[in-house]
Amino acid sequence: MDELQSTDRRRNMSLLDILAFAWFCLCYFGYAWAVQYGPLKSRRGLVAAVNDRRVQWMETALRRDIRIMDAQLLTSLSSGNAFFASTSVLVLGGLTAMLGAADNVKDRLEQLPFISDAPIVMWEFKILFLMVLMIIAFFAFAWAFRLTHYVGTMFGALPLQTEANTAEARAHARKTAQLVGLSGRHLNAGLRTIYFAIAGLAWFVSPILFALACALVTFIVYRREYRSEAFTVLDR
Repeated sequence: MDELQSTDRRRNMSLLDILAFAWFCLCYFGYAWAVQYGPLKSRRGLVAAVNDRRVQWMETALRRDIRIMDAQLLTSLSSGNAFFASTSVLVLGGLTAMLGAADNVKDRLEQLPFISDAPIVMWEFKILFLMVLMIIAFFAFAWAFRLTHYVGTMFGALPLQTEANTAEARAHARKTAQLVGLSGRHLNAGLRTIYFAIAGLAWFVSPILFALACALVTFIVYRREYRSEAFTVLDR
């Protein structure tokens, strides 16, 4: 009887795991689709407000005779992207080690009263799930880092101060700002993936808690993009 109840409980938990994973896909991919192609594409948010300031930045840099400060800002952006990319690799290495010791990790964590009982295959799938998210985040950060190098090339090719009022110079400044915006967009995508990976940690506790964490992360990302004080300040 006890074995039968345990089997039924695992089947029910497997169904909850499937539903929780489907809810994650809806939150993660659905939000990305809504921002790039859906109803949020035409809505002005924090990214659009920052992009306007990037254009203003490059147009101002055109009129500067000495652009050391701008070069330092670009170096700071590049260093930030490199930091996140290297951090993703470190986390990926830790998850790989955790996958190799899945049995030991499962036995130790399931001793806690609030950790749900699940087959070892389910534990390995959850670890692989986090690994996939960190790989996606790494590629996003790595591409953002590479784009900052292209931005440096474009910035170095900015026309001289004496040519700042020409149409060609202003067009070059806008293209440079757009490239900075592309780098920022991929950085945002990588950060959003890390947010959902943190929510994925709740899956080891309970699939219901994982679903709630995904909903919370989606709400936080939406609020910071379209309802935050930072957006109000930048868009004012």
